Amino acid sequence: MTTSTSPPRRRVVCVTGAGGFVGSWLCVLNDDPRDAFLKQLDMDLGNLHLFKADELDGDAMTVAFAGCEGVFHIGTPVPKYERVDPQAIGVTDM
Repeated sequence: MTTSTSPPRRRVVCVTGAGGFVGSWLCVLNDDPRDAFLKQLDMDLGNLHLFKADELDGDAMTVAFAGCEGVFHIGTPVPKYERVDPQAIGVTDM
């Protein structure tokens, strides 16, 4: 068995939903003030590149995935419509 003294090779991955609870534990965000608490963590920010992309836009995701060896798909698209309680609709229809 041989032992290598060279540092392990860094791999490039994409994390969708990096601004959410689970995704934020996989990476640290740089510029979004909503994620300032992440900057307090003891982590290296030097190799982080952020892309803001609509997960439903295939072309935007292709750009974000370019050069990546893997993807952690943590994000979930949130619909833009309001959730309405069916009981509230029933009352207003009376």
